[in-house]
Amino acid sequence: MAIITAVEQAHIDLDFGFNINPNVGDIGRQKNVNAIRQSVLNILKTNHGERPFNPLFGANLRSFLFENIDGISIVAIADAIETAIKNDEPRVKVLNVVVKSNSDNNEVDITLTIEIISTGNTITVSTALERIR
Repeated sequence: MAIITAVEQAHIDLDFGFNINPNVGDIGRQKNVNAIRQSVLNILKTNHGERPFNPLFGANLRSFLFENIDGISIVAIADAIETAIKNDEPRVKVLNVVVKSNSDNNEVDITLTIEIISTGNTITVSTALERIR
């Protein structure tokens, strides 16, 4: 009788910082939690139409930057984030989205709590949307 054990799935992506791996002299890789965090940030920072052949990829958050940030805008930003992560990142489940307006610095702070489906680990991803004057 064979014993079957669960094997944790490895998540591997390219390092978008294009850092060189000194051992092999090639572009480095992001693994597991770092790969998923990088993927979620990529989705949050991509606008619709930026990806060839996939015009609806991304959260399209820059469209909110020049609006007055009020309660309705905060809910719309949170909904856009949840929808984008649900559509574009099947490896995670969104647990919580916190959007805060920081009008003194002309930015919107985003904190996203997600669960990695394959491992059950919970991670937090934070970023800020800034208006450039």
